[in-house]
Order: sequence, then C-alpha cells, then structure tokens
Amino acid sequence: MNWSVFIATGIAWGLMVMTAYADDCFPFSKSSNFNTVQQGKVIILGQRSGYPYVVVIPGNEEKKFKTVRKCVPDAFISRNRLGTYIHVGAFKDYATAKRLEIVLRSRKLDARVVYFSNNRK
Repeated sequence: MNWSVFIATGIAWGLMVMTAYADDCFPFSKSSNFNTVQQGKVIILGQRSGYPYVVVIPGNEEKKFKTVRKCVPDAFISRNRLGTYIHVGAFKDYATAKRLEIVLRSRKLDARVVYFSNNRK
C-alpha cells in the first residue's frame, strides 16, 4: 500500500469536512437559538441561569456579527469589565460549547469558550 496516497487522501478528506463546516452550521441547525427561552407568552433573551459555558467572540464588528447570526440568529452583543463581545450561545456543558466554537473558528472567527461562574459577566 502506498502510504503517501493514503495520507494525502486523509488530508483531502479532512479539508472537505472543514469546508462543509464553513458552508453551513453543521452540526448545529441554522435556526439554532441558544439565548432565548419562552416562558408562556414571553420570550426572554440573554444569558440563562445554569448555563455557565458561553461561546464569545471578542469585539462587536458588524461583519463578524452578521456572520455569527447566520448560524445563531439570537446571538447578541454584550459587554463586561474586559470589553465588548458577541455572545454567541450559553451551554450547560463545555463539550457542546466547544463544538460551536469549532464551527465558528472554521469560519475564521475568533470564538472561544469562557466560563461565567454564577452567570455573572
């Protein structure tokens, strides 16, 4: 077996998978809402209690914000003592937040997972 062909095929497949991430929001639906919850007739937007792992993108540039909103329509701009950031989504567990970070990084966005203890910003 020619290992160089095998390795090249693996690299090409990896690049195709990353391109698929960039073309859509896989594994997340384009209509994913991570920041809203409906309680009766009221829709609440913002950081949800009990969801301490937050995917953020530093800054508030309009181009970045529009790109994020293609995957997460309810993303919003927020601010804390460290500065302004795009609040992409809040999650109960690190692994789910990390998956969204990877999707956004494949779109060349500086996404990161931060932990807000006691949901304070």
